[in-house]
Amino acid sequence: MRPLSAATCGRVRFVALLTILLATGWTPAPQEGEIAVVGHVTNGTSGSATPTDLPVMLHVFSGREETKTLTTTLAADGSFRFGGLAPGEGKTFVVRVVYQDVAYVSDLGTFEPGQRELALPVTIYEATEDRSAIQVTQLHVFVSASGEHLRIGEYYLVSNTGERTYVGTQAPEVGRRATLSFTLPEGAEGLHFESSGLGERYLERERGFADTAPVPPGTASSEVLFEYELPYREGTEVARAFDLPVASVVLVLLDEGMALEGGRITPTGPLDTQMGRALSYTAGPLAAGEVLSFRLVAQSQPTALSAPTGSAPARNAAQELGIGLVTLAAAVVVVYLLWR
Repeated sequence: MRPLSAATCGRVRFVALLTILLATGWTPAPQEGEIAVVGHVTNGTSGSATPTDLPVMLHVFSGREETKTLTTTLAADGSFRFGGLAPGEGKTFVVRVVYQDVAYVSDLGTFEPGQRELALPVTIYEATEDRSAIQVTQLHVFVSASGEHLRIGEYYLVSNTGERTYVGTQAPEVGRRATLSFTLPEGAEGLHFESSGLGERYLERERGFADTAPVPPGTASSEVLFEYELPYREGTEVARAFDLPVASVVLVLLDEGMALEGGRITPTGPLDTQMGRALSYTAGPLAAGEVLSFRLVAQSQPTALSAPTGSAPARNAAQELGIGLVTLAAAVVVVYLLWR
């Protein structure tokens, strides 16, 4: 047998090496300084699978400005990888997946010095039109007199105790789904939203509006924030009824020398905010459709902030407010945003 030539031996070794690399799933080593965002997409609804070939988007931010958007496809095992990224200061990453017309996002992530991979997993859920698992975990109501008007801000923390994202029902007049409905008091005017307005996230309805944002599973997984004005004179009663059950209400009054009165509210003492000293009150729980009413009156005894004799034990408004603080950032900052 003739010995193989050097060229033939080289080709044989190359073919053998290529075969080994293909068999072991070899991938090129990352270049010096490159970083990668990785993760898995899982379906949080029991008994449901994660679909394959689902588009996955990576959004890159520098400060508040989005500088880049990358897209890849979910692998068969539910994983994704965005490689070849360049490190840099001030970069924040978030992964987004759209499933059944609902967008799900990861936590915000940044790279630590020397870190090469950043894991940003995403959980998706099946959709439902059943709202039986939806409730308002906490409602913050901010009240202030402004000339001849009463200014009221309402901040809702909405929770979903189920395993499916509540997507609401079709609103035939606009061809979109509506999830939550809000009815404003008679005479309300100057409706203003902290973020998207009417015609965008919110749909205008007679004496109120509807929200179109889906409510995914979780505690305080959705929030609604708006303000409006009412004609004001001392003793004017404000009556509020809610489309969902409300577990807890915290009312914050920003006017010195004034107080709130109402059969269902309990005074709980002063509260320090960016706007200065305020008085706090609590109420609830409230069933869906149950009315909460209160009125603004002159405070006859500024020091008498405890609950009347024989009433329900005083509750710690600051502690209840703290639930919202931990979940969705400081509610006292919301006071500032509403009245800045």
